[in-house]
Amino acid sequence: MASVNAAWRQRIFVGGFQQQFRFDKASSEDGYARWLASRQAAAHALAHKLGLPLEHDVEVWLTGEIRLRGKLRLQDQVLFVEAGREHQLGLLVDKVPFTYSEMQSCVRLDGTMS
Repeated sequence: MASVNAAWRQRIFVGGFQQQFRFDKASSEDGYARWLASRQAAAHALAHKLGLPLEHDVEVWLTGEIRLRGKLRLQDQVLFVEAGREHQLGLLVDKVPFTYSEMQSCVRLDGTMS
């Protein structure tokens, strides 16, 4: 038991000084911003894989015969979409939120391929 405590202390104290974690504001905000950007990039990649024309004018038909027209965007809070759960991808057309599973069709209105 004494050797375990000695090994543990040796890891914590190096050169007579205790190691410190750096939680300064700039690095934690930068790390969060990078994490957020990577999650948003993953959501955009998934939308592209599904053939969704993000940032373009579209006509979307939802279940219940609801038609939306406007720019197709990802919902801001989209951070995680697990594999096999693509139907939960949150989308917006002119501030109207819906999920991929609610969408029956999506047509890009400018007529070009995305």
